[in-house]
Amino acid sequence: MTIFEAFEELIQSKEFKVIAKKRDSIGGKYRLYQSRYNRNELKPGAIVEILIANGYEVTANKAVKKKS
Repeated sequence: MTIFEAFEELIQSKEFKVIAKKRDSIGGKYRLYQSRYNRNELKPGAIVEILIANGYEVTANKAVKKKS
């Protein structure tokens, strides 16, 4: 899947939504990522970093969810 498809999958996941609802700095970051993505302001490099931080393996603009 592309990095954009993977990010869509991530922001629709329950884990992301739970973290984004928290009223702390991490929750604020996740809400910021989602709002910037929705306005097409989030750059691919930032998307890649977010995906890697959330357990995705990214190679050559393709992302795969790592099996836990």
